[in-house]
Parts: sequence; structure tokens; C-alpha cells
Amino acid sequence: SVFFCHRYFESTWFIWVSQMNHIPMDIDYDKNEDWVSTQLHATCNVNQSLFNDWFTGHLNFQIEH
Repeated sequence: SVFFCHRYFESTWFIWVSQMNHIPMDIDYDKNEDWVSTQLHATCNVNQSLFNDWFTGHLNFQIEH
């Protein structure tokens, strides 16, 4: 039971951290941009704060990582 509780919280944390930066922004697919440019337009950085930096392990800087 402790194992499943731990896995539940770990999974919730992982989803929160990974999805908050990967929510796609508005992309115009007709521009036919290269892969790197499209990836930069599809991701976003999350505001820096002591909590966000700690909670995400500094992955809140999605574009830079």
C-alpha cells in the first residue's frame, strides 16, 4: 500500500512537471519551418520562482533544456 501511494504521487508529480512545459502553443503549420523552430514555438518556459525551480528540478526552463 505504501508502494502504490508512493507511485501515485510520483506519477502525479511527473505528469505535472512534464506537461506544464509541453502544452503546445499556437503553431502555424503552413509555415513549413524546420524542426528546431517548430519545437521552440511549441514549448514554453514557466515563470521562475524558488518553488518552480525546486519542484521541477529546473526543467521549468523548457526551451533551454
